[in-house]
Amino acid sequence: MTDDDIAFVKPEIVHGDARDLPVPDASVDLVITSPPYFGLRTYRDGDTAYRGQLGAEDTPGAYLENLIACTREMIRVLKPSGSIFINLGDKYSSHNNGKGRSLNGTRGAGQVPDGGDPHNRSVPAKSLIGLPWRYALRCVDELGLILRAEIIWSKPHGLPESVRDRVRRSHETWFHFTLNPRYYNAIDTIRLPHSASSLARVAPHRSDPGRAARDGRYYPGAEQQTLKRRQMLHPHGRLPGSVWEIAPQPLRVPPHLGIAHFASFPVEWPRRLVLGWSPQSVCTACGQGRRRVPVAFGLDTSRPQTRRALELVREHGLTEAHLAALRAAGLNDTPRALDTQGRPAVHEHPDGQLVAEARAALGGYAREFLLSRATEFADACDCADTSAASVPGVVLDPFGGTGTTALAAAVHGRRAISLDASRDYCRLATWRVHDPRQQARARGTHQAPEPVPRAA
Repeated sequence: MTDDDIAFVKPEIVHGDARDLPVPDASVDLVITSPPYFGLRTYRDGDTAYRGQLGAEDTPGAYLENLIACTREMIRVLKPSGSIFINLGDKYSSHNNGKGRSLNGTRGAGQVPDGGDPHNRSVPAKSLIGLPWRYALRCVDELGLILRAEIIWSKPHGLPESVRDRVRRSHETWFHFTLNPRYYNAIDTIRLPHSASSLARVAPHRSDPGRAARDGRYYPGAEQQTLKRRQMLHPHGRLPGSVWEIAPQPLRVPPHLGIAHFASFPVEWPRRLVLGWSPQSVCTACGQGRRRVPVAFGLDTSRPQTRRALELVREHGLTEAHLAALRAAGLNDTPRALDTQGRPAVHEHPDGQLVAEARAALGGYAREFLLSRATEFADACDCADTSAASVPGVVLDPFGGTGTTALAAAVHGRRAISLDASRDYCRLATWRVHDPRQQARARGTHQAPEPVPRAA
């Protein structure tokens, strides 16, 4: 399925306050947002600054308190399987007296008074305040969120700064939070092509025919002739790293809107997050997000190793359930986990017994089933009712701004809710999500890599 085959889902552009979201509890699959930065600018409706706007507080401490209040609302509306991705910028302390001030605005020398709030530590002049990480740690400590990842947004051709005694800032921070250890993801859809050096590094371990090399580690139980160079890599590419270099995208606002526009984050950011952490369809029977899973695999029976693997399946009476569990476990259930954790990783898999039986029967030939190419796919969940209807997954941006998140979600078949306290920005977002050129741009910013071909 290509982007052109996915139906556009009309987004909801809502004027409202992020501290009181007009959204039902546990109804959102993914939150992607970039709140206003502290002390950077004043957002306006026409000639009037709107009241209570985040980022215009007198102190960093007040800003963090309001941001935490907004995050509590995000948690309320998020499904247990959902994720929150939030982009935050930092700021330097600009006091000229050299003594610094606490986050709540009082003077201080870096100490916390007895019984005082540890979040009000003094920030010396010229110091980064550390707002992103102060926020992230409060989310973990106070709200109980799981901080799954920090992603660095590396900005090529960043704006110049009038400083001479430190490096120029050329990045911002994104945080990935979840409510639970197990959550929805379809990260295979945003994998990247393998590098040539990776392809060269995973060649079979030739000095020991009973072992195979992967990332410099050796695993027993694999026969050399069954391991080809590309077979030890994930067939759909490598996982994205934690530094994403994405150039800012200018947005040309039509003059007839009469809106002074500030820079928005590029549509490639929410595009990757929407594809990787939100379901395109949600089962109405069980409420789970459906994933595109392989349902049929093509085996190259001209290979003697494949024919032997099929013989072992018949000899040991393995079922399709055994092979499905084996494919789901993949290459992660290896003796390496036994070495580092002191127990077989196979028992951590939900179908661990089936995986163990399949591995015991097939030995090194198990890889013939792990690395065979999928030939048919279907959207599936764990629900027994395969005929149940589905609805689009829901993506929320509580600081919707120019509608970047809503645009990326809508063109990829998700139901987007974009909320902003500025009516001007709501008008701008409404124009943007319905503009054909903006939609085409959102669809064409990135192509998923082709699967790695099976080695002959």
